[in-house]
Amino acid sequence: MVLHFGDITVRIPGLPIAVMLGVLVMVTGVVYVGARSWVAEYRHESMREEIAILEQSSRSSRDRLDSLIASEESARLISGLPSIHPDVRQVGVGGRTEMPDPGLGHDSPFYRASRLYSEMETSKRMSSLSLKSMEDIERQIREVDDRWQFVPSITPVTGVITSRYGPRNDPFTGLYAMHSGIDIAAAPGTPVSSPASGVVIKTGVDSRYGLYIDVDHQNGYRTRFGHLSTILVKKGMELQRGDIIGQVGMTGRANGYHLHYEIQKDGRRVNPIKYIRSENDC
Repeated sequence: MVLHFGDITVRIPGLPIAVMLGVLVMVTGVVYVGARSWVAEYRHESMREEIAILEQSSRSSRDRLDSLIASEESARLISGLPSIHPDVRQVGVGGRTEMPDPGLGHDSPFYRASRLYSEMETSKRMSSLSLKSMEDIERQIREVDDRWQFVPSITPVTGVITSRYGPRNDPFTGLYAMHSGIDIAAAPGTPVSSPASGVVIKTGVDSRYGLYIDVDHQNGYRTRFGHLSTILVKKGMELQRGDIIGQVGMTGRANGYHLHYEIQKDGRRVNPIKYIRSENDC
């Protein structure tokens, strides 16, 4: 290579130039490869950190899911539904999930990412199964609640039980006789409510019961309310639990203000105490 600078001429041999160019190419290549390696390692490390965050989030979500499943199992037990077998919980509706190839190495980002995906798919199926189970529980509870509305399970009047179900000395004849209900003493005019939903099938006056009401709860249960001072319903009326049907009095064979309350189950009189929360008062 010949360079001219005015009257000065400089001759540069070709070999050093080739060597310098070669060195420059090598240095550039090393720098390029090193930069790519650094970028790859940075991305690799970033991927590890992101996977670690996702794994922690997945563990937390699984812990919450396990807690919800435990609560759901308790709800199934309370509502009368059978428990879901643990194998069904794991498999769900989509079959077993394929696990990643362990040959990748357990610390490999690809292995960890594949395993994380597998666990998330399993949790998703378990969540879907749990949601379906909760729907079954809600439907079961609603059906039970609907049936329970027609069972006479609340006290019809606020007062004190003065005479219980069973044999007793009749206060009018003094003879030992069967008392087919319970007597609940209360102030005159105290509201009497229906202890369950049903239909009024009879109202009237009787020498023994005085003013009385019969209610059919349409599930084998019937109730009678006697010695009323006032009847506030008519035959054929549909009742909801808690509806006011009359007032306490002392009509018929009564020696004080009280409600005579009877329950029949499938045509046989039963002890109303078994259907009232408290046996001491109402």
